[in-house]
Amino acid sequence: MTGTNLTRYRMLIIVLTGTGVVLGIAAAVFTRDVIIGVAAGAAFIAIATQLVKLWTRHTGPPVAHH
Repeated sequence: MTGTNLTRYRMLIIVLTGTGVVLGIAAAVFTRDVIIGVAAGAAFIAIATQLVKLWTRHTGPPVAHH
């Protein structure tokens, strides 16, 4: 994976994680149940990151170059 692709991949994961947090907070507020909010946010983050990994064929963390 090139530097530009790696940067885009990391940014996409950050955006998806942020979206999951917002979704979790919204679910917790609307349902007045923190557990449902945590479950909704965690499920979104898990599914979204796995889909990104499948689409980009990225199987693990980036390799550190020394």
